[in-house]
Amino acid sequence: MTAPPRTAGRPRNAEHSALARQAALDLLREHGYASINMEAVAERTGIAKQTLYRRWKHKRALILDAFAEQADHLPPLPTTADPEEELRAFTRATCRALTGQCGATNRALMAEALQSPEFLVELRERHLVKRRRQLRRILERQQPELGDQQLETLVDLILGPMWYRLLVQNAPLDDDFADLLARTSLEAAAASG
Repeated sequence: MTAPPRTAGRPRNAEHSALARQAALDLLREHGYASINMEAVAERTGIAKQTLYRRWKHKRALILDAFAEQADHLPPLPTTADPEEELRAFTRATCRALTGQCGATNRALMAEALQSPEFLVELRERHLVKRRRQLRRILERQQPELGDQQLETLVDLILGPMWYRLLVQNAPLDDDFADLLARTSLEAAAASG
């Protein structure tokens, strides 16, 4: 009779993970990305630094995990018969998600991702792809005649200006911009289809 395979170390503590993610988000709101470190998270939660480092290699991994967890719990967007209303709800929700401290954190994460191809892949897969998929589903329902390449280009045309405003212009991502973006995107899709 063989013994069951052993796993390395103790199993992860879900409560500790949740506490650390919440502490990271709270510290982001209170002090900004640059001021966060694992020591501050350890102090806030009472979790040993070694435990945090076993779970997350560095602060950006913890913050990305917290963001991804938060994105998993985004409220569903309304499905309506009005394509512009549905797309407007998406663009407004995304613009709001990119403002304030969250926007500053997204800028910091993107800056780090541009320095680390490995982290860029992780950021894209754990955080950014969720919004892309959500938007693509909306567009597929509204524009079923569009091919795969057209849909992907339209997704880029909608998300690109938001990220450009966030990263380059530091321009407002308000409801007026979100509404204009939704309307203009649908007009472009109709013209190309």
